[in-house]
Amino acid sequence: MPFMTKDGFRLYYEDTGGNAPVIMFLHGAGGNHLSWWQQVPVFADEYRCVTVDQRGFGQSPDVPGGPGPAALGTDAVALLDHLGISRAAIVAQSMGGWAAVGAAVRAPERFWAIVLANTVGNLTNADIAAVRQRLAAASPPRPAVLWHAAIGPTFRKQQPVRSFLYAQISGLNAPLTADFRDQLLRLTTPVERYAATRVPTFFLTSEEDGLIWPELSAKVHAHVPGSRFERVEAAGHSTYFERPDVFNREVGAFLKEHRP
Repeated sequence: MPFMTKDGFRLYYEDTGGNAPVIMFLHGAGGNHLSWWQQVPVFADEYRCVTVDQRGFGQSPDVPGGPGPAALGTDAVALLDHLGISRAAIVAQSMGGWAAVGAAVRAPERFWAIVLANTVGNLTNADIAAVRQRLAAASPPRPAVLWHAAIGPTFRKQQPVRSFLYAQISGLNAPLTADFRDQLLRLTTPVERYAATRVPTFFLTSEEDGLIWPELSAKVHAHVPGSRFERVEAAGHSTYFERPDVFNREVGAFLKEHRP
């Protein structure tokens, strides 16, 4: 089984190999490397696909007293180094956006495109923070069960079997630490710093996302010159899982535009 070892920490990954341009898929807090089962078989025809269990998820438990989510971005760059990959695209969902943003601001030359799907990677400024605060105040309480929050009501009603699969994949992760969410939310990046990287960026959101609201994604997109924006109907926070046909088509078209 493939692992990258760094300072006593072991990061699990899977790699389709080959000499094609690379896509690194970075999952959210409700997922792991298995989350991308509807993407890898599609994109592997044209790209080298790398999936990971990010730090604290799946087969990559953090070391005792480890850095937790603060290391997500550096882990991504370290994995590229480990695999001898000079440049890659990132397709990130939810928490994966923190890793994507963290990696990009550290080493923008390593990335030829970034997809921020149902995430803004906690990019912020005063304007964005005001929108986030307003949306949070107007929103109902979030479900206590993580996977209930991560998929939309349309999908849960129409796709009970695939909803069960989503829950099973999420259930393979160890329970998150009590302060994990607080640690993650403290990791903010000025949107101007990210925009300065000039990495081509695609913000993909969906109508039923109650975690990273579509209006928030639209606001952040407006602060990243040259970025692309798409809003998908009848999907919640996990568009890649709920509407893979739309997700793969839109992401595929964006990546094709910027493929090296």
